[in-house]
Amino acid sequence: MSQSWDEHTKEELIEEIKKLKRQKNYGLVWEEKIKPEKVVEECEKKLPVLKEVEGKAILKGEGGPTNIIIEGDNYHALAVLNYTHAGKIDVIYIDPPYNTGNKDFIYDDCYVDKEDTFRHSKWLSFMDKRLRLAKNLLSDDGVIFISINDIEQANLRLLCNQIFGENNFIANIVNKTPNQTNDKNKKQVHEYILAYGLNLGDKKILSGKRISQSARCTTGKENQTQPVLLFPAGLEVEGVEDGSYDHPRGTGGNEDVNLISGKIEIVNGKLLNDVELKARWSCPNDIRKYVDKIKSGSDAPIYNKFGKELKRLFLRGTRFQPILEKVGYDDLESVIEITDKGSYDLEKLGMGGFFGYPKSVRLIKYLISLVPSGGIILDFFAGSGTTGQAVMELNNEDCGHRQFILVTNNEANGKSDAGAEGIAEKVTYPRIKTVITGTRLDRSKYSDGLAANLRYYKTDFVEKGKTTDDDREALVTRCTEMICIREDAFDFVASTPEYRFYKNNKVFVPIIFDQFAIAETWEKVEELNTEKLPVHCYNFSYNRHANEEEIPEDTELEWTACSIPESVLEVYKKIFRKKEA
Repeated sequence: MSQSWDEHTKEELIEEIKKLKRQKNYGLVWEEKIKPEKVVEECEKKLPVLKEVEGKAILKGEGGPTNIIIEGDNYHALAVLNYTHAGKIDVIYIDPPYNTGNKDFIYDDCYVDKEDTFRHSKWLSFMDKRLRLAKNLLSDDGVIFISINDIEQANLRLLCNQIFGENNFIANIVNKTPNQTNDKNKKQVHEYILAYGLNLGDKKILSGKRISQSARCTTGKENQTQPVLLFPAGLEVEGVEDGSYDHPRGTGGNEDVNLISGKIEIVNGKLLNDVELKARWSCPNDIRKYVDKIKSGSDAPIYNKFGKELKRLFLRGTRFQPILEKVGYDDLESVIEITDKGSYDLEKLGMGGFFGYPKSVRLIKYLISLVPSGGIILDFFAGSGTTGQAVMELNNEDCGHRQFILVTNNEANGKSDAGAEGIAEKVTYPRIKTVITGTRLDRSKYSDGLAANLRYYKTDFVEKGKTTDDDREALVTRCTEMICIREDAFDFVASTPEYRFYKNNKVFVPIIFDQFAIAETWEKVEELNTEKLPVHCYNFSYNRHANEEEIPEDTELEWTACSIPESVLEVYKKIFRKKEA
């Protein structure tokens, strides 16, 4: 419990009066504790970094994005993501603790219960700090979805109005849920999902329609004829250049999503030949419905999943991905009905009872699908990992390239049969591993698996030194994992004490630790970058200057240079600086 007023010094009381004078006359006001959370205080003496856990990487998606699990406190993880992913996250979904008073969350290393008269204020302080860090991560068209119940829904909306702006409020979606009884013996038949954008203006970011219980996925239809989606010759195509494209056969349980007609031929921006695509019976019912409407014959109309006639076809890269018409919808339903129990999803994975009250996979898939631009999805209250499974299943269904980042702690899971501790290691990671590999913990078969990549990190710290230069020297060698995540470049190329090289299929990433070895290191860059990829070079420096003049002028490589660790320190100085009096 907070200190009583007679325990404060005169200076502390004066500071509280100043704070009250600075506060708005209208808006959400709560009693902030004099002493902040321990995880926040830690950042005054330590700098958060990430360290990859060896042996946990799973690589089954050649050429695809790398998904991330971060084990640790989400305040520290969000600080790191402010360096690696500022302005890059398209969808944030979180299911934070609901503050029922049943020790749902920890504040300052203590569980908050009903006897704590400051429990609402502590919850708001807890959420405020994390949402402000999360806001920095959203892309211009990004959306954050927050699940919440009756207890804090009104407070959370006011808090989000302060952080994201009332003009960026999109919707307060009511989801009808399975009947549950709370401790007052009242039936809880709904929860809320608050949705906010970043710079909404006149933009209509979301598109969608009502989802009801009847929109369940349909499986077990092996004996029925699979419908075929027809894209007739002459249909306009956007997103790729003219040419001939092979559609690679699906992997990881995706074998039945394939072109029947083989190659895709595009001439003058139009399909040269008819293209047929099988539709899996296991795909969502709303997609199956529009496929069922298609008649045979090349002149048959084509409909997207919202029932609109298709005029153009969008392809993504060389993989055949019918994105369909980019139709904007502003008729998002304020009430949905997805009553699937998330516990059933875990039971199918062989993890029944491993986690209390997980969210439904279908609910998260629905929310993500509302954001057409959704490329990177973040869940920093990841719990059992529902969001990760939802992202991978969506990618499997529409050949998407979405990437997820899950953040969860590894603390005791009181509602788990998996052991006394280890949510991240014993629940989140095994769940995602099962979905990717198709093999349950007991080695029984769950599925054919999914094509995806995963890496596992833990939050760690670098102790602050006596001087800023000490901080720079200590931090620079711990930046490697953060830079790899920032660039999505994990393929190791070479290393010496002076440098480390990584790459992906789009960029070559040298990390140079010796500012006096840049010129000679560049010779190795020229030698090892055989594909002549653009170079994103990270050079150690004691200031913002990245020593670009050391890069040879006659290089034929396209390059950019960034100073490390100054670029990291600038982010941390901004987010950890104390509020001025």
